[in-house]
Amino acid sequence: MLNPSEYEAWYQTARGSWIAGREFDLMRRLLDAPDGATLLDVGCGTGHFSRRFAAAGLRVAGLDPDPAMLGHARDLGGGVSYLLGTGTELSFGDNAYDYVTAVTSLCFIADPERALREMWRVARRAVLLGLLNRRNLLYRQKRDRGAYRGARWDTSAEVRHWMLALEPAPRIMSRSAIFMPGGGAFARAAEAVLPCVLPWGAFLAVVLRKPEHRELISENKLRHGNGE
Repeated sequence: MLNPSEYEAWYQTARGSWIAGREFDLMRRLLDAPDGATLLDVGCGTGHFSRRFAAAGLRVAGLDPDPAMLGHARDLGGGVSYLLGTGTELSFGDNAYDYVTAVTSLCFIADPERALREMWRVARRAVLLGLLNRRNLLYRQKRDRGAYRGARWDTSAEVRHWMLALEPAPRIMSRSAIFMPGGGAFARAAEAVLPCVLPWGAFLAVVLRKPEHRELISENKLRHGNGE
């Protein structure tokens, strides 16, 4: 079981802060949610990304099965409502939230298809997944080690397989970030120029958008990891 304080402390390190910032920027641009929209963050842990979505103008609820994680998240504040629950049995009605996210939490759920069906049911506009990408150097370095122990590493092809059971059929878009996860000067320089359309970043962001909410996202906006 992860220690909440230690888990959250990683985001305050130089490497953790840089990685989380890159991941959030990619998710925010890919989701393209308007101010005031509602968002359910499934598997929110200590609420790091929940708070970031809230700070970006969304009305956020975080859901997690670990009471200790939720307790730590509540202590950190940030204008997020926190709820105890699991991703495979969401206790919300259909279309209860505009958006549903799962940031590196689906990889710890044994039945991702079931969880995705639940998130799709609850989402009115779109579901955003933040995944550990198997097509990256980090997979070779970290699989089954430390905080990654027991995690599943996925690809966009697997998400396309999971989404076959979704109704209505979604429109899918995927992008990646953190091509060199070391976080040093060279990694940061490379991140600034490598386009996020490349599928080899350690962090894979996939948005599944419902047909009636197919907001157009400029390709120029998503061409590079830095949004330029």
